[in-house]
Amino acid sequence: MRGAYAGPAERGAIARAPLRQPHRSRRRNPLLLALTLPRINEHMLSAVVAAVHPSAGAELAVGAKLVDLTVDLTAIAAQDCPPVSHFRMVVRERACLRELAVAPVNEIAVGTRIALFSTDPHELLDAEPVRELRVAIAGILMQAPAWSGGGR
Repeated sequence: MRGAYAGPAERGAIARAPLRQPHRSRRRNPLLLALTLPRINEHMLSAVVAAVHPSAGAELAVGAKLVDLTVDLTAIAAQDCPPVSHFRMVVRERACLRELAVAPVNEIAVGTRIALFSTDPHELLDAEPVRELRVAIAGILMQAPAWSGGGR
C-alpha cells in the first residue's frame, strides 16, 4: 500500500518508551524515624500502654495499628467517675518497625520514645532519627460487656 503509515514494528525498529526518573516524591532515600508519646490532652503527664499491635521487624502499611494507650487524669480532676480516656495510634506512612521500646502495662511519660522506624528494613540504626513518624490518634469509646449486650 502506497502512502500508508509504516509503524516502528513494520520498519524493523523496536518501539521503546523513553527512560524517565521517578518523581522525587517516589524516590526512596532511607530514613530513620522515631515515635515518641505526644501530649494528647493538655493535662496528661503519662499514659499506660494497653496493647502493642506489631512486633519488631514488621513492615507497616498506611493505617496499620501501632499501640493502644490509656490516659488517666484522676490525679488532676478527682471525681466519682474518673476521667480515663483510651486512644489508638495508627501509621500514616509506610515504615518498618525496627525497635520497640515499650510493652503492655508500661506507664510512659510524655516525650518518651515508643519505637524506632525506618523506611528501608535494612537501614543501619547508628544515626539519630531524622523526624517523627507520621501517625494519627483516634479516641476509643470503651464499653463494658453489660452495656454492649455481652453480659446477657
